[in-house]
Amino acid sequence: MWLTVARVVVGLCDLSVAAAMYLLFLLLQGRPPTHAFHWLPRTTLSIAVLTAVLVALRALTDLYSARTVFREIQSLHKDLLLRLTGGYSQMDWLRFVRNNRSELSGHAAHTTREAADFYHRCVEMAADVVIVAIMAAALVYQSPAAAFGFGCALAAFYGMHRWLIRNKLQEAAAHREQLLRMLQRDLADMLSSGKEIRTYGNYGFFQARIGRHAERIAASSLRTVFLPQMTRIVADQGAVLLFLGMIVAVQLRQGDARQLLSLLAFYFVLSRRLLPLISQIALIAGQMEGSYENVKIVAAELDECRKYCVTPLPAQSPAPGIAVELAHVSFSFGRGARVLRDVSVCLRKGETAVLYGASGAGKSSLLNVIAGIVQPEAGVVRVDRTGIAYVPQEIQLLDDTIRSNLLFGLADATDSELTKALALAKLDAFVAAQPQGLETRVGDNGVLFSGGQRQRLGLARAILRGGELLLLDEATSALDAENERQVFENLSASGRTALLVTHRLQTHQFVHRVFRLQEGFLIEEPASRRPRQPSGEAVRLRV
Repeated sequence: MWLTVARVVVGLCDLSVAAAMYLLFLLLQGRPPTHAFHWLPRTTLSIAVLTAVLVALRALTDLYSARTVFREIQSLHKDLLLRLTGGYSQMDWLRFVRNNRSELSGHAAHTTREAADFYHRCVEMAADVVIVAIMAAALVYQSPAAAFGFGCALAAFYGMHRWLIRNKLQEAAAHREQLLRMLQRDLADMLSSGKEIRTYGNYGFFQARIGRHAERIAASSLRTVFLPQMTRIVADQGAVLLFLGMIVAVQLRQGDARQLLSLLAFYFVLSRRLLPLISQIALIAGQMEGSYENVKIVAAELDECRKYCVTPLPAQSPAPGIAVELAHVSFSFGRGARVLRDVSVCLRKGETAVLYGASGAGKSSLLNVIAGIVQPEAGVVRVDRTGIAYVPQEIQLLDDTIRSNLLFGLADATDSELTKALALAKLDAFVAAQPQGLETRVGDNGVLFSGGQRQRLGLARAILRGGELLLLDEATSALDAENERQVFENLSASGRTALLVTHRLQTHQFVHRVFRLQEGFLIEEPASRRPRQPSGEAVRLRV
């Protein structure tokens, strides 16, 4: 409301300037004003000074209001962006992973911007309509007949826009947004499949898909851009013809050349503002039809985030000396078969446990339940979630420096702390050999590093967080047997509790307990049944 008022004040300044110019021309012709109010200036010089002050005030008001509107719209965009990304981060994990990540990114980066621009256009539209109404009232005061013709022209213009353009513009805008989402998805697929595309040489296949989408987007964009422009052109030229007719009508009614000169000055100043306003209203009206689609998308996304928002279960701390305790925990994906069935386990602080099983047995799901990523259907999880460090199967790295990837949102840590974490992950020698050390960039998701180096960087990140419980989901699958042994011996020596998910069972001295997941049930294997590993070789289990 206040932004609209600020923009309306600019229009009132324009009207004041027009009135001052009208008085100035009357005095220049030696004619007194029709209504001689006591507060009006009496001399030509005083009115000229007043007009100059009004012009300066108008310029300052326009600058201030435009800056205020821009700042508030930027703040609105930031608010929408944070609300949407916050909603995604709190959405139920199973619902979240069903969404296309490139589309979510597009909604956060592009759609929120367009939605904020819609409210900017609302402010400008409301202010323009009020200003046009005030100026129309001034025209009525000067010439009712001219104002009547002006109103008829506006009604005809609105009818043309409402019945001939609006529906086509809405359809084109909705189609364009759908095509943009498809293009973003195809681009994400192509850029993430760079190795396979270069190997197979099928670059043309992806180019053809992107080209088809680009052509269809261009056609939709042409309609969304051309239709508002057509409306603006019609309004602009029609307003010029209308004012010419108004001047002719005034001339026929007044028959006084000197009076007509003053009225022309009045109309000229008003037209400098009114004609662009009419064109701007026509253009904004068309643009709002398109940008409103983005408002509906953001609203739908926020509704979905609220609908599937997960409220964290009350934290239950384990007993003293216990790192994590699960009691009769069950979990399933939606209405499917249960992945975990009545799982009960208790790990003491300082223990290192290995969890193995066939692919799809539910190993990652068990870690997700412990970490609080998903909620169990039944049972109780007792763990201090503030002390958990989690290394997933696929290490996600920021396109930034090694330092930033180690901190990953933590407050700044000293170089010695970073180096200690790298040493435990057996990555300190590699980092020290880089010319830029901790400031070495890792590339897009660590593309400049090998798979093993990415995994060790993820391990160092988890170690740096100081968690007492380490959840490692295939976190060393890219390491050779010797490096894997050294890493886990370091972790064992640190005194942390570790639960390692793996397909290859290790029986080094750091392993205290071994669990197997089979058909949703967690089975602890007796020490006598654990396979022995020959020195220097990894044993592959047959389950």
